[in-house]
Amino acid sequence: MRPTFEVVAVGNNCYTINDRGRTVALVTSQGYIDWLLPSPEDEGPLYTEIVKETHLSYTLGFKLLLITPTPATELTAFDYRLEENGARLVLIGHGVTGDGSFASLTTAVLTADAAMEQYLWEFETIITCLAQEPITFPYGIEYNNVYPSKAGRCMLFAPQKEYDCTLMTDKDGVVWRFPHQHMMHYGSGVAGKIGELNFAPGTTAGFFGDPSPKGCPVVIVKESTLEPLWCICDMYYDLHCQARLNAPAQPGDVWRFAYQIKYLDRLESDRMLVTSRPVPVTTDDWGAHNYPRFELGMNTFTNCCNIDRPDDCSGFRPRPPQKVWDREVGHRTKGSLRITNTESQETAWGAEPPTQIPAETTLNITAKVKTDGVEGKGMFIRVRYHTFVWQPTPHVEWTATLESTPVTGTTDGWVQVTVPALEVPKEHFDYLLWIEVVLDGKGTAWLTDVDIDLQYATPEIPVLEEGGLDKAVKFRPRSKAGAAPM
Repeated sequence: MRPTFEVVAVGNNCYTINDRGRTVALVTSQGYIDWLLPSPEDEGPLYTEIVKETHLSYTLGFKLLLITPTPATELTAFDYRLEENGARLVLIGHGVTGDGSFASLTTAVLTADAAMEQYLWEFETIITCLAQEPITFPYGIEYNNVYPSKAGRCMLFAPQKEYDCTLMTDKDGVVWRFPHQHMMHYGSGVAGKIGELNFAPGTTAGFFGDPSPKGCPVVIVKESTLEPLWCICDMYYDLHCQARLNAPAQPGDVWRFAYQIKYLDRLESDRMLVTSRPVPVTTDDWGAHNYPRFELGMNTFTNCCNIDRPDDCSGFRPRPPQKVWDREVGHRTKGSLRITNTESQETAWGAEPPTQIPAETTLNITAKVKTDGVEGKGMFIRVRYHTFVWQPTPHVEWTATLESTPVTGTTDGWVQVTVPALEVPKEHFDYLLWIEVVLDGKGTAWLTDVDIDLQYATPEIPVLEEGGLDKAVKFRPRSKAGAAPM
């Protein structure tokens, strides 16, 4: 059915884009578009307010930008117009960097395809250099950054993830497959495995592996002043839409990028996935990214994180001789994390990346600790509970810090430690955790058998309720191992 779009101001410089009583997308004051419905045929709620603006750790649909990440412009003006009796919506975002050296102009046109089966976006981003002196960008220009919901919420959300890989086509039409995993970065700008590939207008990149009928979201570059390039973040799996810049930006330079963002149909999505080639993972790659895995359930640190296939675990990056993955010392198996301080100091070893935690849950963490000659506060587990807040200025809000009782001295075997329970209320639908192993003092300590137990307060299947986004997203409960019961 032909769309009839309307744009509704919902306060705090935010807007909803509605079509026939359903909210298709949200536009936030930061210049983020949260695209909720892929098709005019989709059912969906009509939102009347935005309680929390989209951020990388909180995206309900597919995130798009009306500003540019590199150079980092900030939204200074937003406008829109309706055309063709509401069947075509044009959004316009003006941005300027904090130092005034660059300006961006992004035009995003929302329509439906000829069959009225899919919404699609036609973007044009123009970046102008206003600086007085040349400016170097080591990793190129980034004119947009797209991110699908659930793809990067990490280990506590792993069973709910939709996409498991990113595909991109090079200038010769070869489709390359990059698995979603957190521990090996596949390339940033001109470096890494993506940087070794060459791209041209016509290249496609997007998120694949979701078996649902809606297909897979992609970005298709139509025109580009500079050679197109991509980057995949190994934390959130967001796809950076980039271009190579082989020389410093000069005053007066203007770059234009025209690109389409849409969902491929199921047939085309499957065809690309079947013909894709895995990017080679070498023995050297394994040697450089051999990190103990950290996930829901019991962690005895005997297995590594996967880098050659999808994996939502976090990992502990060793930094010998202070931070060592010890595969000879353990409680029930031969595996532990060992921290050695030759002088009295605090050494914190964090699980990377941090993980989002679902609302209406209780988190319990227990572990086994052994110490040898530890002087000072001792060895303990620290959980830092936090969220990202846009207003009045963008910042991380550290809400709570929980610690197990420290273990010191020289223990006679293994000692169990327990972190105080973390109760996540209904209204905390966008919070994250830093989980750290800490040795504060001097000596050597080991940690193993870390049990991550997440209990859900509701048995309901995930749903979005009518009304504002303060209506909590509800989840199916999980066992200790993290699997949803049948």
